[in-house]
Amino acid sequence: MREVGEFLSGALAGAMTKAVLAPLETIRTRMVVGVGSKNISGSFIEIIEQQGWQGLWASNAINMLRIVPAQAIEPGTFECVKRAVTLAQEKWSKEECPKVQIDHVVLNFTLNWISPIAEAGAAQGVFSTLVCHPLEVLKD
Repeated sequence: MREVGEFLSGALAGAMTKAVLAPLETIRTRMVVGVGSKNISGSFIEIIEQQGWQGLWASNAINMLRIVPAQAIEPGTFECVKRAVTLAQEKWSKEECPKVQIDHVVLNFTLNWISPIAEAGAAQGVFSTLVCHPLEVLKD
């Protein structure tokens, strides 16, 4: 249940952020593509004159399709991996950690030298990118 709450809170945070910042994203996209005015205030006025206030949120649905899953995945993945690594570290500090022996060489697989936060941060970035990259391509 905890992970579901983390995923939902991330999704809600992403949706709210994109909803609030959509006008700036619309203006930025128009300026990058070279449509209309070359400055922010000019683009803002042009959009309102041509499309009304709703024009500031044009194509926001595509942004939502991209950002909501990414923001949902990141905090849930981070917390889940951090908990798993911390539990493994605690277990292996009390018991013997996994080993591999090849001839006279013994490799101990301890996780004590890696921060659970670092591993969780890496995992959240990799997992979110793998899942959401097709949505990023669709948005572009």
